[in-house]
Amino acid sequence: MLDQIREDLVEHYYDPAFHGLDLDGVVDRARQRINAAGSLGEIFGLLAGVCLDLHDSHTVFLPPRRAQDVDYGWTWRYVGDRALVDYVDADADARRQGLRVGDTVLEVAGYPLTRANHGTVRYLLTALRPQPQLAVTVERAGTARTLTIAARITKRRARLDLDNQLDRHVAEMQEEMAYAARPKPKQEWLADGVLYWRLTDFFDDAPTIRKHGDQLRKARRVILDLRDNPGGSVGVLMRIASLLVPKGVPVVRIAGRGAPETLIVESDVDAFTGTVLVLVDARSGSSAEILARLLQQRGAQVTGDRTMGAVTGAILLKHAAGDGDIKVLYGMLVTVSDVQMPDGSRLEGAGVQPDTFSLPSPDDLEHGLDPVLAQAAASFGVTLDAARAGRISRQ
Repeated sequence: MLDQIREDLVEHYYDPAFHGLDLDGVVDRARQRINAAGSLGEIFGLLAGVCLDLHDSHTVFLPPRRAQDVDYGWTWRYVGDRALVDYVDADADARRQGLRVGDTVLEVAGYPLTRANHGTVRYLLTALRPQPQLAVTVERAGTARTLTIAARITKRRARLDLDNQLDRHVAEMQEEMAYAARPKPKQEWLADGVLYWRLTDFFDDAPTIRKHGDQLRKARRVILDLRDNPGGSVGVLMRIASLLVPKGVPVVRIAGRGAPETLIVESDVDAFTGTVLVLVDARSGSSAEILARLLQQRGAQVTGDRTMGAVTGAILLKHAAGDGDIKVLYGMLVTVSDVQMPDGSRLEGAGVQPDTFSLPSPDDLEHGLDPVLAQAAASFGVTLDAARAGRISRQ
């Protein structure tokens, strides 16, 4: 696996100099430590570390699936400079231990959380070294407490043979169920001429985007909600951009090992000419960040939190390790292009700075309120209380 990771990076990574990193030296040190490793989790961590040393949001080692699923029963998100619990499963041990939505997470499994490291900590505890229980230190109303929270562990099938038709069908159903559980794009009229448009990712098909465009052309003002949107396809980004900016406008500059390319809106569809207000948060990433910044540069107001700062282009490489009939499947995401705004500025590692910072409080999260959307609606003359705004943006 280590040799394959090196090969993938040498062959595909967009910067053949690896930003000055001595890749061979990193690989050699990882090899020595792997030979002395005491656990599978430690080995996976060392393999992942080769990618992490590049400090690149889209270059990631995807370890083999384990024989057991580990579900901690709760999640956190960053809001401003605080990690806040945003979900607790009603049946999880986390609930029984008193963890509440809105609690500020100070430390997980011995790792103090920061906005810079929390993604790596999550990756470590979910993909690389899942734990049967976590020590979690949280704070509420000035009082800190440490909880020991047990994970829910479920055994998987020992072997999944995708050459078997039944197993292939099961795998496809699992993918469909995972997609069905994700939030869907949504459009809703808040008042005459005022449209709320939630985009949850950039994977929609062309008919859905056309349908969104039909509604958009009836609006005078639009609240474009890109919160929780991790990004997606550049092709979909360009189709969405064509609804909002005129033909001929440059959207993004792609720079790989070859000649750089600037992508320009080419659609003849009449672009929206009304007022746009964009909502973003710390989970807005990739294509969502590009669209938010593009509209901001063209005069749209951006409201919310600083975005993820994860804006490069990557490919997925699938691999199998082992001999004979039984193989271990794993993968690599490798950045193949740097992504810049047309003026040459980069969002990778920086994100989009909103014009107006507007953040939910811990109590807002706990009670499902959305004061950010309510504030955005008020700027368009629409009275919307935070409770109704929460129902609109979360359903």
